[in-house]
Amino acid sequence: MSTITPQELNEKMEKEQLFLCDVREPYEYEQWHISESNNIPLSQLAQRITSIPKEKTIITICAHGIRSERARQFLSQQGYTAFTMAGGMVAWNSVYDQAVFSTSTSEILQFRRIGKGCLSYMILSGNEALIIDPTIDTSIYLEAARERKVNIVGVLDTHTQADHISGSSKLAEAVGAPYYSADANNRFTHKALTPGQVISYGAINVQAISTPGHTPESMAFLLDNVIFTGDTLFIDSIGRPDLGEDLLGNATQLWESVHTLFRRPNSTTIFPAHYNPTVKVQKNVPLTITLGNLQSRLPLQSKELFISAITANRTPKPENFEVILAINKGLEFAEDEELRELEAGPNRCAATGN
Repeated sequence: MSTITPQELNEKMEKEQLFLCDVREPYEYEQWHISESNNIPLSQLAQRITSIPKEKTIITICAHGIRSERARQFLSQQGYTAFTMAGGMVAWNSVYDQAVFSTSTSEILQFRRIGKGCLSYMILSGNEALIIDPTIDTSIYLEAARERKVNIVGVLDTHTQADHISGSSKLAEAVGAPYYSADANNRFTHKALTPGQVISYGAINVQAISTPGHTPESMAFLLDNVIFTGDTLFIDSIGRPDLGEDLLGNATQLWESVHTLFRRPNSTTIFPAHYNPTVKVQKNVPLTITLGNLQSRLPLQSKELFISAITANRTPKPENFEVILAINKGLEFAEDEELRELEAGPNRCAATGN
């Protein structure tokens, strides 16, 4: 076999010393890449071949697996042991792993989308489960439910995602469960979420907390001493307020929302909807932080300083975010292949750090 699947590569990276050779052009590489990879454009491969170690297995990477296959063939002819990552970086977006976190009433399964930095969740109680912020790859939640012998009884969105395609409506329809959204412009069949609303099932109660700023409808979900913060708080940063038209107004709302969350005890654990994909994900260790540990990392000294800092950091917006928002609201539709092309690339939902 001359190819390796993205999932196989992710597993091999934990066990073996590999040389990941990304043969895209530098501007492509800078926008989005596997952090452990080395950028040697295909056009420069022959000239720079001495920088590629012969004692390591070489994995060639590009956007879709076409240029990387040409690179693999060339390297194989030069005596290297080389494989190409099938499907390229677009396929890398479909690699996930999982970690488990337990509360006093439930078990939380965290799904980490390795290439994209998306986080989604399954909350298990008895033989029932609730899903928060599922991605396009709905099969991973169905498989996890089968393995754990639970029924998915509800699907919740913290907000309408702008950087990737949501699987919420599709998953809810597949299992015959209600889909909850606070977005008044959501055209999919759903139940409206309102601030303070409590969703109960099994032995648990999940309470919705309004946290506008990143988006107008953003919600956090409180469970025991855990908060699912969506894109309001991350493990090292804050959500960006500039996806809407009123930057100053959104930043002001975000200030209020952040302080609403920080009124909770310092020991409260947060589970965000994204993380920086350059963060090293440890196997079986959830990506979390307590509010107390996060607070010292953020510009919270005053409202004025917060708004100044949060509005000054104008990083590039997510690729195709307006189209992705429209699709996630049910206002536009596309086939699966087009959807995966639309969402290819890193998440860009944070104003600082992420």
